Amino acid sequence: MSISFWNPRSVFAGFDDDFFNTPTFLGVPSLAARADDQLRHSSPRYEVTENEKQFRLAVDVPGIKPDNMKIELENEGCVLHMTGARKVQTDTSFEEYKFDKRFTLGRDLDTSKITAHMSDGVLVLTAPKKEILPPVNQQIAITVGEAPALMDETPYVGEKKKT
Repeated sequence: MSISFWNPRSVFAGFDDDFFNTPTFLGVPSLAARADDQLRHSSPRYEVTENEKQFRLAVDVPGIKPDNMKIELENEGCVLHMTGARKVQTDTSFEEYKFDKRFTLGRDLDTSKITAHMSDGVLVLTAPKKEILPPVNQQIAITVGEAPALMDETPYVGEKKKT
């Protein structure tokens, strides 16, 4: 089972998420330093655990309500995409914090049975692993005689059938 962080907007996806968010890099202000102070992007901390039966992902999302989060599976269940936001009131204004994270899931998970529970600012996603069946040896009988012809394929819509 494997899981990894994926950021489609970064050339250094997963390299070091905090390295390029510093105010200066080689004396040049970063894009984060120039961003509007009213909108801040954050990257929630997460913890991955698993055993032989299930996989568990715990994500710290303090102050974010379930209504302000979206969790979905993408790429035929191979990518878990999480987004969320919260607003914090300062003295005279509001600051909005947003996150957008993608996790690549292993093929050994039963993604149709993923559950999500939130308590005390921690979102916990759990998915059972697919049952691994032992390999089966199957004997194939040999029939004497000519092999059947290939089945005729149905032509695509708009394609003329060859005569």
